[in-house]
Amino acid sequence: MKRSEKFAAIREIADEIGTKTATPEQQKKLSQLLKGNLEAQQFFYDYMSMHAQLLSGADSNLEFSYKRKAETAITEEFVIRRKDNADIINDINIDASKLQQKTVSPLNTLADLSNAQPQKTPHKLLKFWIILTALTFLLFLVWQSFNQNTLPVIAEIEQGKISIIGQGRIENSQLFSGEYQVEQDAGLILASGDKLRLTAHTHIKFFNHNEILLTQGKLIIEPVSNNNIILHGPNFTLHSNGGSLTIDLTQAHLNPIIQSSDNTLLIPSRWQPKHFWSFDSQSDRAIDSAGGATGIPSTGTLRTKGLVGQGAFIFDNSANARIDVGSGGGTAPATGSFSVTDGVTIEALIRPEYSGKFKEIDVIFRKDKGDNELRMLLSFQHDQGKNYLRPEGQFNESLSFGLYIVGQGYHELKLPLDGLKGRPTLAQLKQGHFHHVVASYNVSTGLKAIYINGERLASYQYPPGSKILSGGPGQASIGNNPAESRWAVEAFSGIIDEVAFYDFALPSMSINQHFKNALKGHNYFSLLQSADPLPKTTQLPLPMRSTLELDRLTGLPLQLTSQ
Repeated sequence: MKRSEKFAAIREIADEIGTKTATPEQQKKLSQLLKGNLEAQQFFYDYMSMHAQLLSGADSNLEFSYKRKAETAITEEFVIRRKDNADIINDINIDASKLQQKTVSPLNTLADLSNAQPQKTPHKLLKFWIILTALTFLLFLVWQSFNQNTLPVIAEIEQGKISIIGQGRIENSQLFSGEYQVEQDAGLILASGDKLRLTAHTHIKFFNHNEILLTQGKLIIEPVSNNNIILHGPNFTLHSNGGSLTIDLTQAHLNPIIQSSDNTLLIPSRWQPKHFWSFDSQSDRAIDSAGGATGIPSTGTLRTKGLVGQGAFIFDNSANARIDVGSGGGTAPATGSFSVTDGVTIEALIRPEYSGKFKEIDVIFRKDKGDNELRMLLSFQHDQGKNYLRPEGQFNESLSFGLYIVGQGYHELKLPLDGLKGRPTLAQLKQGHFHHVVASYNVSTGLKAIYINGERLASYQYPPGSKILSGGPGQASIGNNPAESRWAVEAFSGIIDEVAFYDFALPSMSINQHFKNALKGHNYFSLLQSADPLPKTTQLPLPMRSTLELDRLTGLPLQLTSQ
């Protein structure tokens, strides 16, 4: 879906604003559509910026530049220059704390421009005035949309000592929008009446009275109203939804610690797979809802009812049982979308019919044709005599996860299907139910692991920081080896559904949640089943009144520490 279609309601109101026909009701609706939605805000700014430039006309000899600081929703800047002159004619800055005290006056701005540009012809100057008046009015409406309910004072300093970092303003005990450092443990009372407790050495930025960025230290919300406070962390955003909330970033090298309330929502910065094949499309292709690796099913596959959702594929164990998903654009090692830096996760729902015969292999996912040792695989195997197993050993029926680790070489991790230590037998996996299988490797921790149905059942520890060498020109396949010479001996037998490939290691808590979502008949992300592109952001309800760690790489829940 195009951005203009996704935000059609915003686009229609923006058009009305551009023609000065927007009603107060439309302006109020616009504020509601934009509030807390950074993607919608970016579309609105981009759309209005584009049309503002179109207003100028070729003969106006003007150049418009729009700048927006990504880390803040407070300051936006339009710069107007003559195309034949590098000097800035006028800079218009939207700063919430300043505009709350003084309204921009189009007449004053135009008078200043008139004095600065006496050489213009009356016709061109009049046209310039009209354009600039429209722009100034537009900028005022943009500011008004975001700040019509914002009070000038963000908070009252109840106790402690706070100093300004960069932009900010403190008058007596009143604190305004800006960035601050807590010198001594402090207490603040927000305009809504809610209280904040901040420890010494905390770094905090106030966008407005209900949106805050915390980069260091510890913050506690003591709610009084039902106001939703939005808290941005280094790789996540939290919505308090009127409840108490604690964020602890006091140890920068450790994972963030969160204490949730009844309705806390988490928006992680990184959650999407690099590729996701739900198989729910009615197309003759296996649509990739997260990337560009749409697959081509061969004749040994047949669409069937999904293990969850609308569709899945049956693989008939023949040489033509495969879905080819390409190389991911790789041309050399460490290139293409199957090349990973931070880690990797391969995830699938399966209902296997693997025979377990000696030397027979059933591939779930494999990439390596032409990549030699740089192969990456998740497959059922029964073999002997391999010297590249870590941990070493001899195994019969097993689930195998292979990767090339820099400084270590190519190794496979085996999950024996022997029924011991909580592991299932192959017969148990073939009882007709679907099973959730996940293979992951975390570069930061060095942990390589295999999970079945949300439980980690096999693992191997590498030195933390050990990198993966992957990607390249080799092809990838679902349900078979991508090399033609191996098609007849490595084809999958059974059903495969919901295959996902991530360029990071999914935390164990997220893996367990994905399995729970599948048990409910949902996809991994608890979204409606479809082949539509995955959304850019997701909101995860956190366990009620719990203390948990967030993964410092992704912002996803890592583990519960108490509940």
